[in-house]
Parts: sequence; structure tokens; C-alpha cells
Amino acid sequence: MTTDTPVTTALAALLVGKTTAWNGLAASDVETLESCATHGIGPLVSRNLQARTDCDWPATVRDALADLARGAVAREALACRELTAVLAALARVGVHPVLLKGAGLAYSLYEEPHLRPRCDTDMIVPRAAIDTAREALLDIGYRTQPFCEGELLFHQLPLWKTEPFGAIHRVDLHWKISTETVFADVLTFDTLAEAAIPVPALGPHARTAGRIHALVLACIHTVMHHRNAERLIWLFDIHALATGLPPACFNRFTELAITRRVATVCAHSLTLARTRFGTAIPAAGLARLGAPRDAEATSVYLRPARRWRHELVSNLRGLTRWRDRRRLLREVLLPAPSYMLAAYGVVRNLTRGGAASVSVPASLPPWRHQRAARSEVTGRANAPKRGPFG
Repeated sequence: MTTDTPVTTALAALLVGKTTAWNGLAASDVETLESCATHGIGPLVSRNLQARTDCDWPATVRDALADLARGAVAREALACRELTAVLAALARVGVHPVLLKGAGLAYSLYEEPHLRPRCDTDMIVPRAAIDTAREALLDIGYRTQPFCEGELLFHQLPLWKTEPFGAIHRVDLHWKISTETVFADVLTFDTLAEAAIPVPALGPHARTAGRIHALVLACIHTVMHHRNAERLIWLFDIHALATGLPPACFNRFTELAITRRVATVCAHSLTLARTRFGTAIPAAGLARLGAPRDAEATSVYLRPARRWRHELVSNLRGLTRWRDRRRLLREVLLPAPSYMLAAYGVVRNLTRGGAASVSVPASLPPWRHQRAARSEVTGRANAPKRGPFG
């Protein structure tokens, strides 16, 4: 959870065009810049400050934010070129993914894509297309990381590629939207593909989730994967998606959330967005989402102080067959030998596109091996999406 501080409140107000005096932040230059970075809103803040003629923020802060925004523009140019190439490579082998979350929103919701920073590109494909998609990306230079395989454990395949000059591109190929059992089938590939919208800026093969589905994903994202972190960029996604959504579309969103049993989570996220940004949300729709109903399994993810063990229990309860529960426990506690050898650097490049050897502290429990291995390979401290192992 994000602590409600004067600087957070002031930055949120600035994002929706309100006048934000420097002394209202009650923070130093460094603290303000760190907050912008933590919340992923540096480019947005810079854009909004430049649009104001009455800005009293120190020149040092404005200049630092402008530098950050210019860097974001450069990185986005590289990311755009690479993502266009990735989608073309997948299309050549008959795979047509749907972009999820950051990349899709950057090009379909924001005025300029660099205003929506992200650390990877998430896309969903049919389960049957995963191997074909993997080979297509390996052919254009991507590599896999030590990966704890398991049909119930991890519903995505992470790949990465390093440019000759050091830029790193990361792609997460999903076949379900979440590793969390109770969220995994809220939106399937077929459902998303049916209502997907084109993204011309990324080439003829690009498409992303339609607005209603994108709003559902944005509302459940931080709850199912980030333990309710109130990061401003994620809440701003919700604000921007909900703002101006026609009443008929909001009604469809409400019906979908109720039917897919994520109504309580969606009501929670929409309320946070309204608190932060004054988001205009139809009162009747929000009341329906928050109305008393039989407990939704997804609502337990709103409880504070959740840890990996709580997620494991939720995942086990979300599986209806004891056979699947036993299989999940086996996948968590007993990773495949090939993965363990690769994770500990005993065997190098076991498979085509395999990652370089890494070292993982032996003191880690089995369900934490994957997180440590992936983080070391990519240099990305929070690399893995949280699954039942934490």
C-alpha cells in the first residue's frame, strides 16, 4: 500500500490539471523526484508542468523531470521499433497476440506512448501457440531464463533480449492473464481477442484489449499481482479508462465484473482512483459493484499484509479438483531437475535460448528459486510476477 503523504496527494492533483504549488508538496527536491520515479509518473508530471505558466517549482526539479521525459522518449522509440518487429515475427508464424496492460495502454489511451513507462511488454496468446511463439522470438534474438515449468504454477513465459548497445527488451508471453488461480480465467484469450482494438502505431499486426476489458484488467492488476500497491500510474490508468466511458459501456463493464466475480476488487480500485483523481464514476454502477453478495474468492486479495503463503492457499482453494491441488503443490515444492541445475549454474544453456548460468543462494526455499534466478539474469529486482510462491 502507498502511504498517503502530501507529496503523493499533490502529484495526483497535478496529474489531473490542478494547480500544485511547490510548498504544498512539503518535500525536498530529491524526495519529489524519487516519488515521481516510484510512482512511474515522471514524464506525465513534466508534461503537465510545462503546460503551466504559473509554475513555481524549482528549476532544478523541472529540468530533472524534463531530462527524464527526454530519456523516456528515446527509450520508447527503441521499444516501439522492437515491439513492431516482435509482432511481425509472431505474425509470420501465425500467432496474433493481444497486448495487455502497459504497452497496450501506452498506445491506445495516452496522448504519447512515452507518458506510460513500463519495464516489459505483456501479451496473451492461445496456450497451443506458446511453443510456436517462443521459437519465433528465439529466432530474432530473444532468450529464455531459468524457468520453473508447471501448467498450474506459472501461466506465462518470460523472454528477454539485449541490444548491442545495452538496451534490454522484455516480453512476457501469457496464455492466461494471471498466475493466481482465482483470476486466471477472468478474461480468456478468446474473450480478449474478440473485442481487441488495432494499434496502428505498432504496425498492422498490433492489437490490444478493448476499453471495457482494459478497465477490468487495470482494476484487478495491482490486487492480483502487486498486493494492492497504490502506485499512481496504475491508478491513473483506471482514471483515464473510466473517464468518459459511455454509460452503456460502464454498464457492460459492471455486468462483466459481477459475472466474473471480481466486482468487489473492481469497486475497490475504482474508489481509489476516484479518491486520488476525482474520477467521475456512475454512482449506480459503483453501488452495484459494491453491493453485498456471496463472498467472491478474489476479494480475499484485498486483505492487508498478504504473503506468498496466503497466495498459495488461495490458489489451492481456487482449484476444484484434488488432483490439481496435488499437482500445484508438487510444482511449487519440487521444481524440475533441469530447472534446478540451470538456476544453480550447474548446467549452462541447457536449451536453445537458455540464459547464462546464475547463482542462487542455497538457503532459499524451493518456491523462491525462480524469483532469485530471474532477477539475477535480468538485473530486475522485481522481475517475476507473483505466483503462489510469493
